[in-house]
Amino acid sequence: MLVSHKYRFIFIKTVKTAGTSIEVDLSKMMGSGDIVTKIFPSEEGHVPRNYILNGIELYNHMPATEVRKLIGESIFNSYLKFCVEREPVDKCISHYSMRKNSPFHNKNMADLTWNQYVENKSFPVDCRKYTDTSGSLIVDRILHYENLNMELRELMGELGVPFDGLKALAKSQFRDNAISAKNVDYKHKVAIYAAFSESLPFTGYTLE
Repeated sequence: MLVSHKYRFIFIKTVKTAGTSIEVDLSKMMGSGDIVTKIFPSEEGHVPRNYILNGIELYNHMPATEVRKLIGESIFNSYLKFCVEREPVDKCISHYSMRKNSPFHNKNMADLTWNQYVENKSFPVDCRKYTDTSGSLIVDRILHYENLNMELRELMGELGVPFDGLKALAKSQFRDNAISAKNVDYKHKVAIYAAFSESLPFTGYTLE
């Protein structure tokens, strides 16, 4: 999670949407007084700072509602707030791959099959990270993972951030290339989209 007073933006980090790569690259351009939360595992070039406010630690995947409480509504409402979302099936494939293959996340899960993953329904639904308790959207922009470099460059250009595209490739090595959205059973796609139903009006993704 990032709060840039220098460029007046707040980045709300969702799961499996290149969030760590965004944090690594954008944090290098932020001011010394800006907020950069810790990430795990650590990544070269990422320097956490100013992430404790009034004795409370701001954390990596903190929901926007909690960020608003800690930094105050005046700053929260006046800064541009954004996050990234991803097509639900592709997002779940990436999440499954991380849980199975990452040494930092795969405790007792190295033998997890895709069918078991879908049956467990522990999907990376992030809607509550960027909506309030009534379900209303409280970020200004939701960027799409599929067009991330273009959309992020355009947004950073609006904010005056000297950014020319993502360079970091954090956590990309855990992807299981044996699974793709094209070979996922339709019934599994239906189950995934049902779980993501709250986010779909905001993201625009549809099950074709």
